Amino acid sequence: MLEGLKEWAFQLVNSYGQIGLFTVAFVESSFFPIPPDVLVIALVLPPTNASPFVTASVCTVGSVAGAVAGWLIGRWGGRPILDRLFNPQKVQQVESLYERYGVAAVFIAAFTPIPYKVFTIASGVFRLSILGFIGASVIGRGARFFMVAYLTDWFGDWVIQRLDKAMILSLALVGLAAAAYWLWLKRRSKVVKQEMAIRKDLD
Repeated sequence: MLEGLKEWAFQLVNSYGQIGLFTVAFVESSFFPIPPDVLVIALVLPPTNASPFVTASVCTVGSVAGAVAGWLIGRWGGRPILDRLFNPQKVQQVESLYERYGVAAVFIAAFTPIPYKVFTIASGVFRLSILGFIGASVIGRGARFFMVAYLTDWFGDWVIQRLDKAMILSLALVGLAAAAYWLWLKRRSKVVKQEMAIRKDLD
């Protein structure tokens, strides 16, 4: 089944170019299992030689638009639709990430190989701010697709053989960034509580 979906995605891009990429990026953000990165690579490499900037931009816009659709699905369907679509253990892990990192969890999922569609629907279920959700999605998805497009343009086939390692490295870097963000929030929360206690004493 997965091979059939992959073949369909490539045929769509071969037939419709950037419009096909936009379509795949859109549906991948809410339910489609094939990541659009492989299609970005296929478009940037010969014989298509598409502009990496245009390709990454189209993929980012399509993905973020699909993410908003996923957010609306989650907001409308609630927790039951999340439990119906995904493994309960995975849902619990996502919920734990939201409790720890908040909107930063969306950025982590948007940039790394973590299944993004779980987070888009979960963001609606957990009523994450739509503006914060869109901002994190634009930054995370944009950084990922522009990185893939330009690395492919610069290094060609070489980057394909090492893409998995590059994504693992990016996951580690984003994990460190998220941990730093969480520590900053924790420290900030402590400072705010101290300020509130001081004001209360003064009153």
